[in-house]
Amino acid sequence: MSELIEIQQPSSGESNYWQPIIGEETLHLLRSKGFEKPGGALIDAGERLLHSTLGIMQRCCDPTASQFSETGIVIGYVQSGKTLSFTLLTAVARDNGFQIVIVVAGTSVNLTKQSTERLKNDLGLETRRDRKWTLFSNPNPANQKDAIETALKQWADPSFPNDRCKTILITVMKNGTYLRNLTRLFKDLKLDQVPTLIIDDEGDQASLNNRASHAAQEGIAVEDMISEDEVSTIYRRLTDLRALFPLHTFLQYTATPQANLFINIMDRLSPNFIKLLRPGKEYTGGLQFFEEGSKLIIPIPIKDQIASGSSGEPPESLLQALRLFYLGVAAGEILKEQHNRTMLIHPSRLQEGQETYYYWVINITGYWKRVLTGKHDDEKEDLLADFRADYQNLKQTAGDRLPPVETLTGADLIHVIDYTPIKLVNASKGKTPEIPWQDNYALILIGGQAMDRGFTVEGLTVTYMPRDLGLSNVDTILQRARFFGYKKSYLGYCRVFVPQITIDAFKAIIEHEEDVRRRLEPFDQENKDLNDWDREVVLNQMLNLTRATILYDSIDHDRIENQWIRIKAPHDTKSLIDANRNAIQEFLRQRSNLFEDNPGHPKRTPTQSQLVASIPLRECLKDLLNKLKFTRDSDSATYSSLRGLFQEYLEKNPDERCLIYLMSAESIEKWEIRERSLDKNDQILNLFQGKNPKTGPVIYPGDADIKEDNKLCIQLHRLDLYEKKEKEKKKEAKLLYEDVPTLALWIPGRIGKDIIRQTSNTK
Repeated sequence: MSELIEIQQPSSGESNYWQPIIGEETLHLLRSKGFEKPGGALIDAGERLLHSTLGIMQRCCDPTASQFSETGIVIGYVQSGKTLSFTLLTAVARDNGFQIVIVVAGTSVNLTKQSTERLKNDLGLETRRDRKWTLFSNPNPANQKDAIETALKQWADPSFPNDRCKTILITVMKNGTYLRNLTRLFKDLKLDQVPTLIIDDEGDQASLNNRASHAAQEGIAVEDMISEDEVSTIYRRLTDLRALFPLHTFLQYTATPQANLFINIMDRLSPNFIKLLRPGKEYTGGLQFFEEGSKLIIPIPIKDQIASGSSGEPPESLLQALRLFYLGVAAGEILKEQHNRTMLIHPSRLQEGQETYYYWVINITGYWKRVLTGKHDDEKEDLLADFRADYQNLKQTAGDRLPPVETLTGADLIHVIDYTPIKLVNASKGKTPEIPWQDNYALILIGGQAMDRGFTVEGLTVTYMPRDLGLSNVDTILQRARFFGYKKSYLGYCRVFVPQITIDAFKAIIEHEEDVRRRLEPFDQENKDLNDWDREVVLNQMLNLTRATILYDSIDHDRIENQWIRIKAPHDTKSLIDANRNAIQEFLRQRSNLFEDNPGHPKRTPTQSQLVASIPLRECLKDLLNKLKFTRDSDSATYSSLRGLFQEYLEKNPDERCLIYLMSAESIEKWEIRERSLDKNDQILNLFQGKNPKTGPVIYPGDADIKEDNKLCIQLHRLDLYEKKEKEKKKEAKLLYEDVPTLALWIPGRIGKDIIRQTSNTK
């Protein structure tokens, strides 16, 4: 009998969702992957993985429901274990009565096969004796329909034991023909009350509508794109497939969600909910590789990039990369570390450029072998001197475990150079070759697109990637980071050679990635509807978000620095006026002794006076800015963005302080309320008081000059808001809102960031 464990009641944000159980399939998979301690308890990593997976399943369709059709997105990091997540999710689905699980795998034969083999191995499909699963890869209606119909019939038969029913597991290549075959297979089957999980692996690739931008230009509504034939083939096939299942969840797995998050929210593949995957402690990603002062990243000089486009002498940086790799392989062989050690050379998407590097490496290694085994002592000593120099480079990060240089540059070095296969990984000979991981400890792989997205490089230590940024799309560049992964135990042997512009791009992308996750965190933890998320994130202007063809709505790219940001409609929700006023009063009450007079001209009026205090930004964010709420879309999006910007800045600058000004205040008790009018858009017409006088000696420079240019400055204002007075009418303007608190923020250049916003995403 299966062991059933009901998970604890989730947090209040999740209380409306069904409660999946943990059964035999889930426990078997966790056990087989080594997540179980002696005695049956899970190790910490296993508990985290299980909790995460149950959280995802909670948001999927309740298998006892009658109808459900939602799209979710699960976001991980590159090379962080997304496949294991959806494999465990597949096991949980079986335990909870899902009858069909479809995994839409990669866009290539190799990636589809890779996903299929992992599912087979992790679920033990070829070693177990029971028949709880029936697996089909790229099924054909003519061959598999009867078997699938029989399996569904068993589930529908109340007299047939559920534990003997077969869960239908399908892997299908993300290809128009295979997806159409799958739709035909299910088209005439009775699918009511058949809980189904459709997992779109690499859900940002190929699945989305590549004609969305064109449809927008033609004025075609999002909901009419299919009927107007403004959709790409795979998008159409996926929507046709989903339409067959009344009770299903479509789940997008990706490490690069930019496209999915910024398609129009009315699009059929726009996600409604989100779950963030958190990698284990052994994971090393962008934060580790591209941290300040990292010795793992080595810039490829411009002259070496130029050499990459020729067929002349190989660049010196390539020689250094090879030497570092071979030293690491020799060390690994001696210390018996790792199952594999691999070098990846990713020069270009073009086969011609890949072949140049292939022959370079063949010639270099052949020459080195002859020198090290030959009798030309001067030549040999020069080569060994280069290896010894790179040994010192490696020792900076590999530490004392690195064997002595004399050991590594002896016979072991000759052996690894002689016996390490060099593989050209592309389709130049008809199809991309499979990699013989089991046959070799060390490998050098040279290729392009075939080693991009989804391709797992076992034991990758040295990466040499001189290729340019292309279109500078965030998702495309980030997917090239095959060097991320679970490699903490051998991180000291890793090196990444890329051009300086790529280093700058990756640093900006890592900042963007963390900003996106920080903004999405509440939507994950509190199970908020993703449609309510403001499409606004930090992104350096050197980069594009994603491919333009899938974006129906326009994207604005702004720079927030050396400027005032003002709240335009602090009165937009009446109930928040009192709440904001109370938040400011409480903040000031606890710090009233910190405020002092801001010096100015002796003839200035009380209205032109201010109090000022220097306060830690961390306190200001926690006790003031995070408690103020503004609901006008333009205000809310910008204000939320600024708070995220400040939070990020504090992570590297925890001691940062800001200046807070009380405008028109001689003391806390004598804080005047100014009068302002609202314009035709119901926004404050002129928040700032101007210079006085406008000519001659200046008594008051104007509110805009009440700041210090290099500090974050926050002006707090109290306003009575009036309707706009029309000059031709003599009657007094009507008072609309009394004592409305608002603020203006000066963002200095050192804190400023590039922000992108989506301007017209339909809500």
